[in-house]
Amino acid sequence: MNDSIEHIGTTRLLRIEPQGPALDANGLRDLVGDALGHQAEWIAVPVQRLSADFFELRSGMAGQWLQMLVNYRLHFAVLGDVSDYRAQSESLDAWIIECNRGHNGCFVSDWDALLVRLSSPASAG
Repeated sequence: MNDSIEHIGTTRLLRIEPQGPALDANGLRDLVGDALGHQAEWIAVPVQRLSADFFELRSGMAGQWLQMLVNYRLHFAVLGDVSDYRAQSESLDAWIIECNRGHNGCFVSDWDALLVRLSSPASAG
């Protein structure tokens, strides 16, 4: 199975496959291009595809990617368990909480949790 475009209501989402190499800064940048090429509004990335640097806020990787997504009016979802990363960093934990409160991105346990979140009228925008 390859990356695919999914439709959740009227929302187009680029769904990244769990199997594959870890996505570094260049890989994440490529995802933005792929999403724009498919006219997707959201990018869903399994946690296992993100490099460890993504969760090390000092690396700047997550922040740069989030800024790029905002610039292109894209949203992101990280699918999977991030509790180990959160336990190791209070600042990362705070950032994830803030992301989940906003509308630009979210961290959810799995695809079903993302479906619920995006099906809610208040969260889909």
